[in-house]
Amino acid sequence: MDTKIVKKKSKLKFVLSGLAILVFLTLSSLYFVQQKKTYNVSVENIQTDEVTQGKFEDMLMVTAQTQSLNSSLINVLEGGAVKEIFTEDGQMLTKDQPIARVYNPNTEFNYMNQETGIMQQISQMRNTLLELKNQELAQDKELLQAQNDYNTALQTFNLQKRLYDAEIGKKTDYDISVQNLTYQKQRKSIVEKGFSTEKGSRNAQMSAITNSMGQMDKSLQILRSNKNNFLIVAPASGRLSSFVISMGENLTTGQSIGKIDLMDGYKLVAKVDEYYINKLQNGIKGMLDNNDKSYEVMISKILPEVKDGQFLVELSFTDKKPDNLKIGMTFGVKLKLSADTQSIMIPKGNFSKDTNGKWIFVVKGNKAEKRTISLGRENPLYYEVLSGLKVGETVITSDYSDLKKYEILDIKK
Repeated sequence: MDTKIVKKKSKLKFVLSGLAILVFLTLSSLYFVQQKKTYNVSVENIQTDEVTQGKFEDMLMVTAQTQSLNSSLINVLEGGAVKEIFTEDGQMLTKDQPIARVYNPNTEFNYMNQETGIMQQISQMRNTLLELKNQELAQDKELLQAQNDYNTALQTFNLQKRLYDAEIGKKTDYDISVQNLTYQKQRKSIVEKGFSTEKGSRNAQMSAITNSMGQMDKSLQILRSNKNNFLIVAPASGRLSSFVISMGENLTTGQSIGKIDLMDGYKLVAKVDEYYINKLQNGIKGMLDNNDKSYEVMISKILPEVKDGQFLVELSFTDKKPDNLKIGMTFGVKLKLSADTQSIMIPKGNFSKDTNGKWIFVVKGNKAEKRTISLGRENPLYYEVLSGLKVGETVITSDYSDLKKYEILDIKK
């Protein structure tokens, strides 16, 4: 009986089939990878604007508020709880007029202890000074007595010498007078030397004590005047503003609780976005409108401290100012940053917060394609286009938060 022979599949056939499948999968992957990501959007959910060319105003709009040209801060000199309030915000005050009083028992007790200690030291110094003066008086008396005794001995010697020379007096009396004169002379010399030495030392001590007493007395006066720091007074004459404290509120030393507006003129203060911190400088001019009139202002001071993404700018009127200005009035101010130029522009929109101004969707028919661009200056209405766009093209300027990962948009009506 014949056996049926089954032909084995060629290994080469399997290899070729595998390679064909691998090539197919690779080409398919490359195709899909090269396909740009597309997203469908409704025309109602996007905002489009046209790229134009025209006069670009390099300016900044800010809201400025009037403040007193000069003011003086009211600082707490001695911390404590508010015990009395004598005035209220907005009132006109004169210099040194009481504003409030604080109470701090611990500080007051310390003042009393310090005052007692200083007075005790002054009393001790006065006693020491009195002792030195008594010593000086006693030494003066001793010197006077020594001088008097010497003079008496000298007179006795002269008398005994005349009697002895005339052979009337006794030699014994003469010898005693000589001895006594020698003694009184030596005693007088010793007393004078001691007086001279002790006088210099005593005068130095008395001078030092007197100076110390003067310093102690000044310290005592300062300490007593510090007790008045519990009373908060107006540092200058003017209108009280930004003053808001309550009874019982604890105030700390150095804390500012308000200010005195000196009412000697007005300035404008505006908050500006930190984006412009390197673009503004003193001397930049601007305009504000009020009651159908325009007034020129100028940046007079820039406070570079950034807080909550903003910094402060002070402006002054260059010439005339609006009538009836009052503290707290607000004005819209247009600051001119540089000269106007003819530029390509696109209207400002929310797209820039998602693209940082580096790309934008350009509309062609019912599609929009992602394109790299470069933006320059900006004002409240427009961005200046440096490259990437042509006049007459249409771009999407609305929010891109849902579109960032796509490259092509299909716009559906």
